[in-house]
Amino acid sequence: MGIAAIDHWVLVVKDLEETFAFYRKIGLDAGWQERPGGRGKRPIIRISDTQKVNLYVVDRYTTESPTHAPNFATGGADFCLRWEGTVREAQDFLQEAGVDVISGPVARTGSKGVGTSLYFRDPDDNLIELMTYGDPAYAS
Repeated sequence: MGIAAIDHWVLVVKDLEETFAFYRKIGLDAGWQERPGGRGKRPIIRISDTQKVNLYVVDRYTTESPTHAPNFATGGADFCLRWEGTVREAQDFLQEAGVDVISGPVARTGSKGVGTSLYFRDPDDNLIELMTYGDPAYAS
């Protein structure tokens, strides 16, 4: 018994539609999820079958989440997503999606050890790291 994984985290955003569009552009399922107990739908970004990001609009966060983080802000997140493929494929994918890489490729240590990262920002200026493991072109 114990902690097994990160289940979800929260992003506070300015504009849901702009956020949905950006995360869809980088290949994630962004939209609405039914809430239990007939409480309507909530905006989310689905990372995988077992991971998601809940979204709150900045102007409504404190009223929609009674247990909100006290020092919330848009653009305050910094998180890493794992890329399955090569660094070159990740670079090409981001370029085709119109996403500007602000740093990388650079060697970093992630949950699986040493990998290679590319960094970019979402519409709220959150820092997103895209990490690739095991690319022979970047092995040390």
